[in-house]
Amino acid sequence: MFKPPEWTFVQAGDVGWWLQGGWRDVLVDADGLRLDQWRAEGRVETIKSGPHRVVYRVQLPSGAIYVKHFLIPNLRAKYRQWFRRGKGRNEGKRSRSLASIGVPTITPIALGERRRRGFLYDNFLVTREIPDAVPLDAFIEEELPSLDGPRRSRLRRRLAERLGELTARLHNAGLQHIDFHPGNILVRFGPDDEPSLTMIDLDALRSVRRFTWAKARDNLALLDHYFWIRTGRVDRRRFLKAYLAARDGAPPSARDFALGVEAATRRWAERLWRRWGRRCRSTNKYFQVFKSPNALCIASRDLDPAEVAPLLVDPDAAFNAPGVRVIKDSRTTRLIETTMVVDGRPTPVVFKRFNRKKWIDPVLAIFRPSRAWRSWQAGQHLSVRGLPTPRNLAFIARRHKLWFSPFPGVLPYETYLVTVKEEGAITLSEYVLRELPKLGPDALRAEVDRLTTALAGLVRMMHDRSLSHRDVKASNILVRREAAPGEPLLTLIDLVGVRLNHPLPMHRRIQNLARLSVSLDGAPGRTRTATLRFLRAYLPHRLNRKDEWKALWRAIDAATHVKRARNERMGRPLS
Repeated sequence: MFKPPEWTFVQAGDVGWWLQGGWRDVLVDADGLRLDQWRAEGRVETIKSGPHRVVYRVQLPSGAIYVKHFLIPNLRAKYRQWFRRGKGRNEGKRSRSLASIGVPTITPIALGERRRRGFLYDNFLVTREIPDAVPLDAFIEEELPSLDGPRRSRLRRRLAERLGELTARLHNAGLQHIDFHPGNILVRFGPDDEPSLTMIDLDALRSVRRFTWAKARDNLALLDHYFWIRTGRVDRRRFLKAYLAARDGAPPSARDFALGVEAATRRWAERLWRRWGRRCRSTNKYFQVFKSPNALCIASRDLDPAEVAPLLVDPDAAFNAPGVRVIKDSRTTRLIETTMVVDGRPTPVVFKRFNRKKWIDPVLAIFRPSRAWRSWQAGQHLSVRGLPTPRNLAFIARRHKLWFSPFPGVLPYETYLVTVKEEGAITLSEYVLRELPKLGPDALRAEVDRLTTALAGLVRMMHDRSLSHRDVKASNILVRREAAPGEPLLTLIDLVGVRLNHPLPMHRRIQNLARLSVSLDGAPGRTRTATLRFLRAYLPHRLNRKDEWKALWRAIDAATHVKRARNERMGRPLS
């Protein structure tokens, strides 16, 4: 990769540097990289920081550069460096491979490798900044929604086509990116809104000797996972059409290939979601576990650590603090609204205590998860699957000293859950009973149609993503009308009854739909036509055409009668 006359070698301390052209005096001195000097001058900004690498952006007089420092945090990383090339050298070599096939990528200007007795340790890669470029995922999530409709549609179409062409160019050259997602693609736009895509994070680029259509399908699934929950079928079809048009050759059946990509995407999504769903159980970059003799706490990194300390001493103290607002106080739960520091600023939060129903509950918690833990885990499952729910902040389990032991007990007594409060939202049951009766006939009909569409979309999304909620009722759904001028924004709360099953059995779907139907009995404006509209919006299009809704209607009606009879037999009101 680094050959004269373009590159020169300099030994600075125990780091050997290969530098391009006139960058030698700019980047290194006798002690090595000038990072400490730039930091003292205020030129350094840390972009990413983790156990395996740190990325800095340095603003120099001649332009901005990026310094990627690859670390060796454990023995596995150390041995990898010894038996394989360093990640910095890998990225440099692969940038030349991409440039040779016309794929825009990074421009390396320096490589540094620390060696001791010939063995490679940490290493550096320095690249030029790509002006006016942002990660594709950041553009899609933050900038694209704010554009006007015609321009947004135009950019979506062009991005899908250019991304398909770039991917095809990679696959035609026998290359695949094993960490293929929009965060590893930069985008910038020309004067005529023509997008230019640049590939980064090249250590994950692999050369495949025989690139079959099956391998192409699986690689496309890695990229499609991101767009599968953020775009419609039209955009994904546009991408695939551009991809197939730019590929050398064609699959035996374009339709079967497209269906295969969708199926592979679903499998990959489920694998990722389950992995991400386990993040809330241990210490990592997103959560941290705290322990004390009195309590166990798992807190989000977004929650200020100063807020966690009093929770470990006495979680109940927050419920007796002045200024808190009691939302609910019953035999099973106590719910308050208070304020905590989240993301560096005071934020309204909901603090929920799950009371012990029976004396044996702490013992049963050994064999089954507590209600607070089920809610905590369910919140993580919904969040990683893109379903709307309040953000988890902390799970707390308060422990008592066992009467037969001089040591603190391990049995969780009261358990607690802290989530961010949804500002400006009320429960769907409150909205239906208080707000809908104020509307005139035409406005009521239009609002019921909007609520029906939004509610069907929420339940369908939950079921499509392998989740069920046995207590999905109007009082466990928040609605916020001012969030969007059109369709209302719905949010799921009280997640004790959420379960993860893949594939989701039909009887769970029917139970959920029946439970929701019972909770909306007597709602103003609810008619059989509105119920049919809900079912048609809930079902996939292919089942709509086959009149599958009729069988589903009968099954839901039967489950609804069973629910009503059970509640009447037990003397419990319907809600």
